[in-house]
Amino acid sequence: MKIIGFSSLKETLLAYPSMEPLPLSGSLSFGIGRRTCIGKWQAGVYHPCDSEEVPVCGSCREFNACAICTGRCLKDEKTCLEEHAVYVALFRPDIFKIGVTKASRLNDRLREQGADVAAVVEYVLDGELARRRERELQECYGIKGTVRHSQKMLLDTELDWAAWDAMKAKMDIHEDIKLRYFDLPLWMRPLQVKNMLLGRFVGVKGRLVVFEKDATLYGFDLNYILGAEVFSIRSSKRQLSLDTS
Repeated sequence: MKIIGFSSLKETLLAYPSMEPLPLSGSLSFGIGRRTCIGKWQAGVYHPCDSEEVPVCGSCREFNACAICTGRCLKDEKTCLEEHAVYVALFRPDIFKIGVTKASRLNDRLREQGADVAAVVEYVLDGELARRRERELQECYGIKGTVRHSQKMLLDTELDWAAWDAMKAKMDIHEDIKLRYFDLPLWMRPLQVKNMLLGRFVGVKGRLVVFEKDATLYGFDLNYILGAEVFSIRSSKRQLSLDTS
């Protein structure tokens, strides 16, 4: 079967051709095989693709004007006519981000990104205005709008609460949104692997799956499973290949 999507919120993978969700829970035993393009959806119908360009080829990639909006709508007709939240988020230990999301998806969006704590700077009437305000705040405070996945790996570090409180004071923010991803604190920084998910499921933070095998924590970036053929691993003696890149 081929993995064509995942949900970090529901902790599931979407498999083709069954189109059934595979739970990321309990004892994981997925090996990762050949990867091809994840395909595309049109009018609610999935169309597979075998291109070797991963995770999505040029023919299947869709242009998303909203994703690159900076405050001036690029579409023929503006469709973001609902309340949006402009937020500041902190990732362990002291990495800030200023971003935008629909107000109705605020908590989901923060969890999808793996933020540790966040706060709403302000609510605005639509997405175009929110993007404009986001850009102004980024320039004012010198904070970027993106955080690389590699920067989110410091799961065993403590949050810099002093830096967070200082930023809230600058922005005149008084409420926190604290996010939790694991039932217990992690006792070590997960070692990064790419070739399999093999061990006891611990949790998902953003797009990082954390699992435990032989008293060691491992982390797997779910982007590496998009478009991949997966197979069940029967033997627990298979070795995990560490990502040293």
